Amino acid sequence: MKKTNQQILIVILVVIYNACASTPASLAKHNPEILTAHADSLLNAHPDDAELKLAIISAKLNLAKKTNNLDEYHSVLKIDPKNASARYHIHMAEGKEHHTKSHKNAQWDAIQSFAKAATAIDTLGEPYYWMGLAYEKKDEMDFELSLEVYDKALNLYLPQDIHTLVIANRKALLTRKKTYEDFWK
Repeated sequence: MKKTNQQILIVILVVIYNACASTPASLAKHNPEILTAHADSLLNAHPDDAELKLAIISAKLNLAKKTNNLDEYHSVLKIDPKNASARYHIHMAEGKEHHTKSHKNAQWDAIQSFAKAATAIDTLGEPYYWMGLAYEKKDEMDFELSLEVYDKALNLYLPQDIHTLVIANRKALLTRKKTYEDFWK
């Protein structure tokens, strides 16, 4: 019975998709849950429909951002293995997870993940901010690498709240560096 209801729903979705004025893009905007829930069936029914594929990817990305669900990002990569946004968010999440650990090897892993995120979308400065935090956590006396990546972050796009954090962390790091240098004079 349940399988029959699912099949009926899929048929209805295909009919709506084919017959109504609704486009996949409008369906992605207004009913992303429906579109993503039945993405596999719709893609199987219309494997060459580029507009449908883009709408499903867009709906999955929007849901992933809303719910912070890495599984949705991974499902985007199954449809579009080169999707920069999905790769960016996956690498950022991995980097943040590594960064929460206290040992140095975890900080190296975090730095690598943030570097991959920075490569995925090279106009965003947030991965560089997190790299700076990881460099600081890895070695409190290594000022140069942290300063370098903070400067790189400031030269790229940052949301205002992250921009403020980068400025504050950079200033605190410069103060610590000066104190250290003055001590050893």
